[in-house]
Amino acid sequence: MRRLLVVAAVLGALAPEQARAGGMFLPAQGARPLGRAGSFVAGADDLEALIYNPAGLAGTGHASALIDAGLVFQRVDYTHVDYMGNTQPTVHDNNGLLPLPFVGVSWRPEALGNRVTFALGAWAPYTGLPSYPSDGAQRYSLISLGGTVALAAELAVAIRVTPEFYIGAGFQNLYFSINNEIALSGCTQLQCAPEDRNFDALTQAKASAPFNPSGNLGLLYVHPKFRVGASAQLPYWMHAQGTIRTRLPPDPQFDGAVLVGDQVNVDLTLPAIVRAGIEARPTKELRIELGFDYETWSQQDKITFTPVNVYLDHVVGIGHYDLRQMSIDREMQDVWSLHLGGEYDVLPKRLTVRAGYRFESSSMPDKTLTVLTPDGDKHMITAGLGLRLGRYRLDVGYAHVFQPDRTVTTSASLQLNPIYPNTAVPVGNGTYAVATDIVSAGVEARF
Repeated sequence: MRRLLVVAAVLGALAPEQARAGGMFLPAQGARPLGRAGSFVAGADDLEALIYNPAGLAGTGHASALIDAGLVFQRVDYTHVDYMGNTQPTVHDNNGLLPLPFVGVSWRPEALGNRVTFALGAWAPYTGLPSYPSDGAQRYSLISLGGTVALAAELAVAIRVTPEFYIGAGFQNLYFSINNEIALSGCTQLQCAPEDRNFDALTQAKASAPFNPSGNLGLLYVHPKFRVGASAQLPYWMHAQGTIRTRLPPDPQFDGAVLVGDQVNVDLTLPAIVRAGIEARPTKELRIELGFDYETWSQQDKITFTPVNVYLDHVVGIGHYDLRQMSIDREMQDVWSLHLGGEYDVLPKRLTVRAGYRFESSSMPDKTLTVLTPDGDKHMITAGLGLRLGRYRLDVGYAHVFQPDRTVTTSASLQLNPIYPNTAVPVGNGTYAVATDIVSAGVEARF
């Protein structure tokens, strides 16, 4: 029975990585880039270049500070088809609203001739934290991610090598804290059906990885009529440590079982990302960027987890059982996206309007799709406004993500049953309907 807890810890570590665009987070971050559908690699020229292309920091020409926050409104409706082919009642996620901030500052030391710009920033990636009914048909994939936190921080430097050519690089760290709830099955199939609630073990996993270093680098060529940019985000190799708690199934078969140990280590990889863009500036007022991103989500082919002195005791027919290193296959797919976005100064140096479109492919094949990872092909349309008042710029951005419904009939994502794993049944079959809106607002000050 203790293996239930270990597997739950893996899902706890895994959950925040998947369920969102590109397998991890929603496309575009920050009010101004959001309005441009994330087309902000060649056009990056403020502090949000920390995310998209650090070379763009060299083109700001000033010291600055920026703060913004986004809200994610996401709805997932899932209609499960069980192992017998019966359609279960549709469940809906409760995606609580939590402001997702970005804060940053930049400065240009005069001793370096104003050719070097330093910047420091931190942000919470745009994602949702869903919760579902604890007794819903989705419970074997996910109950709740409430309390999960992801916070990235970066220290970057950008250099204006020539008046036209900039380079930049940043050192990053991702703080990751996971809180996951899931139902696991202890059904033997001799006394129960595979989805019998009397054999459910409700389990909570908490794990954290406070130090996960990575980095990014970028190049930018600027011309009065166009700009060309490229950047690369290095992977995160994450090692999380945590604990797990469970409530054993209420069936009398589990009376007397003893759980010993609660420590687990989880290892997983977040992908490398390559971005490229070309921005046309036919007039002083108009900027239009075409961009392409590629995310190597196939790097997360599996999640490896290692129990630390974990075993179960006093189990009828087993006695003492030590748990060894295990892994879960993910079979994720690399993701690509194509996006077009821009901005136009309706009132020069005062009012700017923005708009954009983005297509992004799915990271998840049908066989591993669940409510834990309800990813799919996505179409995103965006709009935004910028208002400059002296040294300040106020920005708002909005995006709607259209994700076609997916119906899965060939799920190979199995229920977690550590007692008799051969009796585990698929839990991913059914229909997934996902819709997302994002709103972001921010203010930049230049000095």
